[in-house]
Amino acid sequence: MSMLDLNDVANQLRCPSGQAGEELAEMMFKSNSNMIYKTVDRLQLDQKDAVLEIGFGSAKHLPYIFSAAKNIRYHGVEISPLMMEMAAKVKESLEQEQIELTLTGELNSLPYSDKAFNHCFSVNTVYFWSDPVKYFTEIYRVLKPGGSIALSYIREDFAQEQPFAKEDVFHFYRTEWLIRILTNIGYSHVERWQYIENTFDKLGNKVIRPFVVLKGKK
Repeated sequence: MSMLDLNDVANQLRCPSGQAGEELAEMMFKSNSNMIYKTVDRLQLDQKDAVLEIGFGSAKHLPYIFSAAKNIRYHGVEISPLMMEMAAKVKESLEQEQIELTLTGELNSLPYSDKAFNHCFSVNTVYFWSDPVKYFTEIYRVLKPGGSIALSYIREDFAQEQPFAKEDVFHFYRTEWLIRILTNIGYSHVERWQYIENTFDKLGNKVIRPFVVLKGKK
């Protein structure tokens, strides 16, 4: 990571690759694990639920998901071949669980049938969504009636101050705007929770970081 310039860091955060990507993946899990766990908690998983995650990264959080309820069926989509390789090792260690990992391109569409999942969640990926309306619409399509979406991200004002947050890679959306999109698409009972945590940024520096979790229901 020390040899990367800030543009490289921005692009690695979007789609990790190579040795630098492996190092970044370790840092990302260390940095984001609390955010991931808070997001999963908000889903209130029940046994036999079908769960979709967009952007699973190294997938080191999967044991936490399967500890939440029995017989969960997990599906994840990811754009980074390197993250697929790292996640496959986690999948092997959880061979008793139902896990399906899929490598995709940009999510103009999800490779699933209508009403396939009880829940969908995504952590720290919304910055890379050029068209959130399309993403949220696709998620709505694959959710079962009564299913939920949970989205977490670093608060906009803090995220914009990060030196690696290059405008040609990152898209910053205000929470109120995201809530409006979700509501217009048809999600109901949209709630938000705000947290402040002590963690590390993507350059390994200690930071006090605010983040948001949004949840809505179909």
